[in-house]
Amino acid sequence: QPTDPEALCDMLYSGTAVEIACAPILPIGSRRQVARLAAKALQPEANVLNLPIGAPYGAVLIDTEACSLCLACVSLCPSGALGDNEDLPQLRFQEDACLQCGLCSNICPEKAISLKPQMDLTDQAFTQKVLHEEEPFACIECGSLFGVKSTVEKITEKLAGNHAMFANPAASKMIQMCDNCRIQAQYHSTDNPFQGDARPRVRTTDDYLSKRRDH
Repeated sequence: QPTDPEALCDMLYSGTAVEIACAPILPIGSRRQVARLAAKALQPEANVLNLPIGAPYGAVLIDTEACSLCLACVSLCPSGALGDNEDLPQLRFQEDACLQCGLCSNICPEKAISLKPQMDLTDQAFTQKVLHEEEPFACIECGSLFGVKSTVEKITEKLAGNHAMFANPAASKMIQMCDNCRIQAQYHSTDNPFQGDARPRVRTTDDYLSKRRDH
């Protein structure tokens, strides 16, 4: 940092310019795609670039021990980076679509989600990968798969015999039934809370005529 302006000019222009060896790129696509192309051009040998906190690129980390696969994060994800599987209890993630907005970590009731700012420059960022999966639970009546096995077993352990609504063994079994079987079991149960008194007899013309004085 010389104080003489002439010396500063000499220092700036005396050195030889270092030629940057970089293949030209054609910035086509969205802003996120252009940023990915620029990162690949500047760091051709890198696979994952670590970014500062608050960057709009990154990954989602799941604590599999705490995650109950409630999929609240999937329903709230604005970009579709988090997804589920209709056939199996799975939580899927596509890093290229993640905005690192933090909605998933805020909505998670188990606090099992954390964010990791980074940019994955490989093709794996464009594919969905399974972050967490568990075995589905089979309905005790029809055998159809529904829910998460560990979650159903945990709920059954906490409520069966310990809660007033599930003190009856028949009511406790409803926790382990699918939607259709649970409705049918509730409908045919003898202690149905929605069951009213016997329906009154339908009134006929004879009932009205019997009360007339001229009849």
